[in-house]
Amino acid sequence: MTEHTQDLAKTLRGSGFFGTVSDDLLRKIVRISKAENYDKGNLIFAEGTPCEGMYIVASGAVKIYKIGPDGREHVLHVAEPGDAFGEAAIFLDGKGYPAYAGTVRKTEVAFVPKRLLLDILGQEPELTFQILGSLAEWTHKLVAKLELLALKDASSRLAGYLMGHATTSPAGKLEVHLSIPKQTLAAQLAMSSETLSRLLTRFEAEGLIDSDGKHILVIKPEDLSEVSDWGTTD
Repeated sequence: MTEHTQDLAKTLRGSGFFGTVSDDLLRKIVRISKAENYDKGNLIFAEGTPCEGMYIVASGAVKIYKIGPDGREHVLHVAEPGDAFGEAAIFLDGKGYPAYAGTVRKTEVAFVPKRLLLDILGQEPELTFQILGSLAEWTHKLVAKLELLALKDASSRLAGYLMGHATTSPAGKLEVHLSIPKQTLAAQLAMSSETLSRLLTRFEAEGLIDSDGKHILVIKPEDLSEVSDWGTTD
């Protein structure tokens, strides 16, 4: 493999869609795929445009969003490295992409064209079952998000996000690095930027976290988990 195809293979292998396919099948998918680069703020596709294929994020971040009647964006999901997007539209014959996709920052993606992928699917039952499983997982995530929005308050949603994205540092501390702008995070959590800032300030005042820009140190993970489960009064 050339360096270019090795990078594509790594991106595809790192995704939920193609993570467990055989090496031979992965090589077939690599041959039909290509890398695409976008600057921050680029539109990758618009809602309703014909589906040309699916994408997997190699680096950067892509927001999947709808635009309401008032012109406001409503972020459904933020795709980060390893995440796929645009895949459902492959199977929505003639309906196009169901939402907008735009870059949050400079981003590289692997693009897998629809027609050629469908040709492989017709020959490889292994891949068909893999994609069905990934679509089922995506449906589960959407249901979980709807439940989150319907049943939990803003403080609970933010605490849940922080706990879900926290990692342990080499020093043994639990920390979160916000890889997307706070405005995008606020939209993803269905709150205003002002509410997000207010909640972060309150969490810090209550000694739950220590915030320094995009780096957040979780000081009291048990208490923050309790907020995630039960929320607090806003």
